[in-house]
Amino acid sequence: MRFFYMHVGSFVAVIVYFTFAGGAEYSAAGVRTALTVALAVETVYVWLARRAGELKHFDVGLWLLFATGTLATTAGFTGLARVFEHYSPALVFTTLGLTALLPPLLGGEPFTYYYARRQTPKWQQRLPEFVAINRVMTGYWAIVFFTAAALAAFAPTDWRYTALFPNLLTFGAGMTATWWPRSPIRRRPRRDPVPRERTRGGRLSHPHRARPVPELRRRGADAGPGRAHAGPRVDPNRARRARRGRGPPAGPLSHRGGSRGARQDERVVQSAARGATQRLTIVPMPSMRLTISSPSFR
Repeated sequence: MRFFYMHVGSFVAVIVYFTFAGGAEYSAAGVRTALTVALAVETVYVWLARRAGELKHFDVGLWLLFATGTLATTAGFTGLARVFEHYSPALVFTTLGLTALLPPLLGGEPFTYYYARRQTPKWQQRLPEFVAINRVMTGYWAIVFFTAAALAAFAPTDWRYTALFPNLLTFGAGMTATWWPRSPIRRRPRRDPVPRERTRGGRLSHPHRARPVPELRRRGADAGPGRAHAGPRVDPNRARRARRGRGPPAGPLSHRGGSRGARQDERVVQSAARGATQRLTIVPMPSMRLTISSPSFR
């Protein structure tokens, strides 16, 4: 059913209109009857499309066209009624062109969003190129529709200009646009295209997975010039086990390959409410203090 709603359903009322109007040779009574029947068919289709979640811009535009024509022919607006009698093909293509052009100019979505969202993967719809390509294609389709309307208005009694050339233009230059060389975003990337940020170490990581950047602070009276370093490795669970009485007291850790008693390791964890920021302080030397602020850890 989706194919019907996407490509066929909107133009059922158009086919009905031209069948009734052409059978009556576009007489005033025949056009009035054709507009009334087409409006009824389009109204039913709009109701069905809305219930199915498939309502699109063209449905509303064509409904307004038939409603305007029915009102003009019934209320006796002879000038507008004669336009429908002589320039019906041009009015249909003009309606399609206005439907494509006006929504973006008024701050709405382009009509191509309806088709693009149903034919492209979700990850492509999150890219900025998705919006740019839809705006370009909307402008392209507007040019196609207005060109077809100009052809139909040039010779309103010649079937080649009212039916053959406009439809060849629409289906030839318009429908084949989806077969053009594919855009780079149609090729699925090897990795997730979610934006990444560069951490201090030069590695790429997700924003929500980025590790906190250490903040080095030099404290003490004998703090002189030199390169600060993190010092020996600290067991992250040693102080916790010491507080619970399950392990040795939290003291300095020894390096592999020898003893470095001159260095002291201090690990202080300030627990707060859930979700609060935890503070980890490591003092490898009396003259240095390494402070790391990170999200709550367990």
